[in-house]
Amino acid sequence: MVTRHGKTLWRYRRKGKEAMMPGEPHTPEFDAAYSAIIEGRALPNADVIRHPKAAAPRSLKAAYQLLKQEDEWLALDPLKTQATYARTIERILDLPAGNNSTIGDGPFADLERAHVKNILKHFPTHMARTALICMKKLTMIALDQEWIKHDPTYRLKKNTPTQGHHPWPADIMAKFEAKWPIGSRPRTAYALALWLGNRVSDVARLSWSHYTVKQIMIDGTLCEYEGFEFVQWKGRKKKGEAMFLPMTPMLATELAPLERDPEGPVLKKQLKSKKRGWFYADITLTIAMAEWCEKAGIPPGYTMHGLRKSLGVKLAEADASTRQIMDTLGHRNIAYAELYTRKASQARLAIQAMDKVSAMETARRKPRLIVSNKK
Repeated sequence: MVTRHGKTLWRYRRKGKEAMMPGEPHTPEFDAAYSAIIEGRALPNADVIRHPKAAAPRSLKAAYQLLKQEDEWLALDPLKTQATYARTIERILDLPAGNNSTIGDGPFADLERAHVKNILKHFPTHMARTALICMKKLTMIALDQEWIKHDPTYRLKKNTPTQGHHPWPADIMAKFEAKWPIGSRPRTAYALALWLGNRVSDVARLSWSHYTVKQIMIDGTLCEYEGFEFVQWKGRKKKGEAMFLPMTPMLATELAPLERDPEGPVLKKQLKSKKRGWFYADITLTIAMAEWCEKAGIPPGYTMHGLRKSLGVKLAEADASTRQIMDTLGHRNIAYAELYTRKASQARLAIQAMDKVSAMETARRKPRLIVSNKK
């Protein structure tokens, strides 16, 4: 018989016996089934093959499938954040759980706090934080679906945060500037990261088409400002708002020798105006900066993102407000901006306090003239 989908099926029918035959005639499974019918034996059961993406109801895998349909998940950068979370979650789900099963097969209701802690132990220190974030995302799905009543990840501590990318001190900046002259590609990348506070992804994509002149009213005076207006690559799907960064005299000096092609990048990967390969890829630019730093005699650990942090430090030292730092660097979380202001304020307050102590000690140690009335 032929189904409506055009597939041919074979049926055995003889003296009241009727059975569907597996496979095609003269194949091993067909011959085995035919022999079983003739000999009066039960037909062999077909092998059950589990689909690799199958998920048991209310399991961790089921939570992951629902997570991937969430708007918040779809808004993540598919090449970076989303990809990182996906790899981490899939690694968690594939962890062995005994009886030839995995963590992902287990019901969420059986997941306890101790299990989450054990899962995090499978990740190195620098990845444990991401693993915990992923577990929290899966847990929120389970809570929303009412599979569980309590959050097993509640108040689980992340690893002690590191200092992250190091801001560039003045002597390191001087080394880089001495090696690479204004107008060179290394110096241009350096200047864009430092004086615009751009991430690598924005430095790579910044084009002269983003250059603009804005008229802005400041203190009752209409002023014109050159600058760049663009949407930051990170978070473009969540926020998607264009931000304007003015052209400072420092940046204007750095960009003065460059050719301004309206369709071309500010930082050209190639000297010739070829559209293909004209822009840097993020990872290529990151590697290139590491090589430029090495040639300048700069020790490892100083990155383009460190230059972005250097601008944050400069803004805080110049008494910029937390809101001004947020709008300049494009932070949506006030905690990041407050980190710069706290550090700058701490240093300033400590210096002022110690100046008072020094003045007090200097006054105390001055020789004093004591007048005695004794004869």
